[in-house]
Amino acid sequence: MSEILLADADSNSQQHYTQLLADLDINISAHCSKGEEVIDQLKQATPDLILLSLGLEGLDALETARHLNLNYPRVPVLLQTTHGGGPFPKKLMDLGARGFVSRDTSDDELLKAIHALLAGDKYISCEIAQTIALSLLPGGEPSPLDRLSGREMQIIMQLSHGDTPQQISTRLALSPKTISTYKHRVREKLNLKDTQEMCVLTSEHGLV
Repeated sequence: MSEILLADADSNSQQHYTQLLADLDINISAHCSKGEEVIDQLKQATPDLILLSLGLEGLDALETARHLNLNYPRVPVLLQTTHGGGPFPKKLMDLGARGFVSRDTSDDELLKAIHALLAGDKYISCEIAQTIALSLLPGGEPSPLDRLSGREMQIIMQLSHGDTPQQISTRLALSPKTISTYKHRVREKLNLKDTQEMCVLTSEHGLV
């Protein structure tokens, strides 16, 4: 029986996936709502696959995915964006995940992705693949988030989740002043007036 670690802060999603996989000889070995919990779980046991949602609490999904890629490169990660709409940020492709699906993905396609990764293959859902392909065509719409560095992407995601600069500075071991500097850079690069516009943009691109 395959073991999957489910990293998702949404309790309804946790229940749905547990029921979905119950009859398929796939067991959810652990439910985690925070990135820190994912890392702690892997110190105890290594699953066959990790279903990682971008909507994680605590340590964000970007940092969690980087940690997994660095320390557990043989464990496949299926990264789930909040939704498939909007230009897909290409920086998410650099996190080491072997599969990408959106929360809007059908159960059938999610299962197809899970089976593909368990078999050692890679998988990108049809919706995300189409979005990426269209952005590469002449006149295609790239994601404005691709202008950001990896750290800036982290900051904008955590701010959009409602975390304060102090909380982010503690989590990332950076000073509050450094976090404020990153926040200012992000707003300048993306021409955002305030945090509310930042939240709207990240939502449109499936990050929260």
